[in-house]
Amino acid sequence: MASVHLSGALKALIASPQAQGGVVPAPAKATATALFEGLASSAQRHGLGAPAWLTLGSAALVTLNSPDTLCALYSFAQERCEASERAKKSVEYAGIMRETGLKTISFSGIPRAINNLGALRAHLEQDVASQLPTEASRLLRPADVESLLARGDALWNGIYDPHSKKLLAKLAQSHPDLPVHILTSHYSHLLSDPPASARPASAAKVGRILTSVVAIACLRAQGGVGPQVTSHVFGLRKAAEENLEGDEVIQGASFLTSEEGATWVIEQVDRFVQAVAQGPSFSTRAKL
Repeated sequence: MASVHLSGALKALIASPQAQGGVVPAPAKATATALFEGLASSAQRHGLGAPAWLTLGSAALVTLNSPDTLCALYSFAQERCEASERAKKSVEYAGIMRETGLKTISFSGIPRAINNLGALRAHLEQDVASQLPTEASRLLRPADVESLLARGDALWNGIYDPHSKKLLAKLAQSHPDLPVHILTSHYSHLLSDPPASARPASAAKVGRILTSVVAIACLRAQGGVGPQVTSHVFGLRKAAEENLEGDEVIQGASFLTSEEGATWVIEQVDRFVQAVAQGPSFSTRAKL
């Protein structure tokens, strides 16, 4: 088979400014540092640990498609660590950011996740990258299908009850496979976490509460999807009512699942949009 080549004219068309064919560059270093410091300091005042603000920032930056800023966030988190803890924390933070980036697929799409996860991997120090799990934990095996679907149903119901069944029926009116795909491909296979038996002991986990933070951050950053933001704000608030255990519970969970906490998430995402995209959302940057 003959190799296929693209003409210069077609390449130029793909990369044309009006198509926003490239990634979003990082803001000036001082701007990025102030952005990250504001996020981390505010989180600390509200009793939140690094996993919460790293998840929020990572989800927003993947959605805004700014790999350089995502890498700068990782470096900033490193610099805040005590020297004696830096090696261990670097692996933890890289794992959280990588898992967050994966979960953004359900809200921001695969291409942005590819761009940003690839850049983050290239940015990591070799000794950090070498300690991240290399085996997949979401492989689909016949014996696992029933439990996987049950996890997805539980997550869906936890977010959307008492309207979960009504919402599925409404989605099916648009296309009968729409709720099937959302439940099986996303809530079951991606957003609900694999059981501990399927994950390496060192694998990062973005649990129930932080998954709602991922959803809100992605949806708010992209703009134009207010009803979906509202749904996931309810999902975050309702996580406080669930009997979460182990690594499903995070530092500052009571604040994060409150109305004040949901407000904080949205306001912090808005700061990222203004600093990085320099506008209301990535979808309107071409008009600015």
